[in-house]
Amino acid sequence: MILLQATTPNVVHVGRVSVVYWSGSERSATTLAEMADRMNRWPGLPDAPALRIRIILSANDRQFDSLTAGRIPEWGAAATFPATRTIVLKPTPDFQRVLRHEVAHLALHSAVRRVPRWFDEGYAARAAGEWDRLEALRVNWALLRGVGPSLDELNRYLRSTGRPAEAEASYALATSAVLYLERLGGDRGLEPLLTTLASTADFDLALRATHQLTLGQFETLWRKDLRKRYGWLLLVTSLSLFWGFVALILVALWTRRRHRDRLRREALDEGWVVPVDEWNPQA
Repeated sequence: MILLQATTPNVVHVGRVSVVYWSGSERSATTLAEMADRMNRWPGLPDAPALRIRIILSANDRQFDSLTAGRIPEWGAAATFPATRTIVLKPTPDFQRVLRHEVAHLALHSAVRRVPRWFDEGYAARAAGEWDRLEALRVNWALLRGVGPSLDELNRYLRSTGRPAEAEASYALATSAVLYLERLGGDRGLEPLLTTLASTADFDLALRATHQLTLGQFETLWRKDLRKRYGWLLLVTSLSLFWGFVALILVALWTRRRHRDRLRREALDEGWVVPVDEWNPQA
């Protein structure tokens, strides 16, 4: 990779990690190197090797775009190149989460031959501890909008440069698929599947050998699990629409009543007398 920059970069080394940075970012670069050097435990990879890693800390968004050849969407915070074990980062306050996500990609690629994009991204998000209530809400929102994609469609969404909200929903769905695989593994989690994937690049074959499921069967079970675990917003929304419709009717009736009362008050102010039989008093 050629760095065409106006100033000469510097390098800081900590253990197995080197961080390339530009003037003014020395403290951040050192912190990144120290954090990355301590990252050595990964889900389902108890014997993951301690890899030598190079991190390039860009000075700004424009430099990041140049370093990644414009292949990363505007909302992207980092890019990982497994072949050279290189990570390119944007300046961001959320360094630790982003860094762990990217280093997880390197750990996974060092242990397996090849995996689908949805598994790659879902694993990195799982390893970085990115799943929380917000992710569950994003899955709910995706289901509500009818975006319950197949795994092939999810791969395409993850490769696209769509809007941030769409990207977040896609990452959340990918993470949910990996979490479901982890539950299938029981106490050993992802380890049995990753062990099989170390010897084959055929994900369907690995699923058959590990969980006695075809990729199509897994996809069906995962989508059912999505509806079961995270589809509560569909019910809530259906009820909300019903009660919202009832509320609109009540508001319309209340507005009509207020209008009639106002007309009656205005008539009384003008000296209009209500006929006796309209009162129809009861003893």
